[in-house]
Amino acid sequence: MPDAAYDDLEARIAVLREAEELASIRPDLDGAQIMAELVMKPGPVVGETYRFLLDLRMERGPLGEKPARQALRSWWAVRGER
Repeated sequence: MPDAAYDDLEARIAVLREAEELASIRPDLDGAQIMAELVMKPGPVVGETYRFLLDLRMERGPLGEKPARQALRSWWAVRGER
């Protein structure tokens, strides 16, 4: 295999590996846990809350369930009902 083709293949593999790693990252709480914690029904606010937890995970890494619940409650108290 020519060097350029091999280099291209390695680069494509690296991009796929990175995409798979990002796809496997999940917040410490799922939608059902979020709804139970904040006593809410399914809807767009659950998605907003999920994104908050995902951003938190990306910034700080895995927190664990208890710290994630605490961060969620703190964020929710500041956010309030819009």
